Formats: sequence, structure tokens, C-alpha cells
Amino acid sequence: MNLAVGTKNKAKVSAAENCWTFGDVLGFKTESGVKDQPFGHEETRQGAINRAINAAALMPGAAGIGLEGGVAETADGLFICNWGALVVPGFKEPFTASGASIRLPEELAGPLREGQELGPLMEQFSRQLNIRQNEGAVGFFTNGRITRAQMFEHIVELLIGQWEYEKSR
Repeated sequence: MNLAVGTKNKAKVSAAENCWTFGDVLGFKTESGVKDQPFGHEETRQGAINRAINAAALMPGAAGIGLEGGVAETADGLFICNWGALVVPGFKEPFTASGASIRLPEELAGPLREGQELGPLMEQFSRQLNIRQNEGAVGFFTNGRITRAQMFEHIVELLIGQWEYEKSR
């Protein structure tokens, strides 16, 4: 079965390619249906679900996956949050999973709370162009130990594992 990924972002498409062994993987530009900078787990999760559904619609018969990065407020500050969703023909509900979450410096948290987007802020903060296509905030703040693609690979594996479990029942 082929997989339609609801983005052209190379870190996210790479994560799907590295994990999906059931057929071809193609990335598509899709809408998330949420703000450009999702705020909170629910909005970020919904963006992933919307991207998965929209991607699957662009590739008939394929599964669709959506991977969405956002930020979430906690008692300890603002954290990055990441969600994925997998829609598979024959299954009513999407499979969902979240991934790594780390605290952002207050220098970034303040502007994010005011409505700015993490990608452009990270480019300024890190002085690296297209950081969201490469190591991302997680890679920058973990000194390269976990890249954005690796973080999303973890989510993709969680999604595939749930699907495999359900289809074996």
C-alpha cells in the first residue's frame, strides 16, 4: 500500500520514507485546517489528522499520514509538541500519536505566545536558513542528538505499530 504524506517538508517526508516499507511514499502540499503555528496538543493533533485525510484524498487507495509540529503551554513553560495521524483504507478512525517535547527558551516562548511562528523565529535564533526542513528546533536544542526527522520517525513508527496491531486482531 502506498503512502501519501500531507506535506512537502523534507524532514517529515524523510521520516515517512525511512519507516514505510509497504509501498511508495509521496509528499503532497496539503492544508492543516489549523493556524500556521498550532498552539496546544488538541490543535496540533487536529492539524495532523486533517493533513492525513487530505493527503489520502490526493492518492486514491493509499494510506495518508499527517505530521504536525506545534507548541503547548505547561506549568513549566512553553514546549514544542508534535503529533502524527495515519488514515488507512478500511479503518474508520485515524491512528494518532504524539512525540518528543522539550521546553523552549523564554526568548522564543514570548513571541510564540503573541502569535509568531516557530520556524521563522528559529531561523533568527539559530541563524540557520530552512531549519524546519532540517534539524528543526528539537535538533538545535538537543545539540543534534535528535533531529526533526528522527523525532517524526518515532511518531511514524508509533502510528504504523498501532495499525499493524489493529489489523492483526
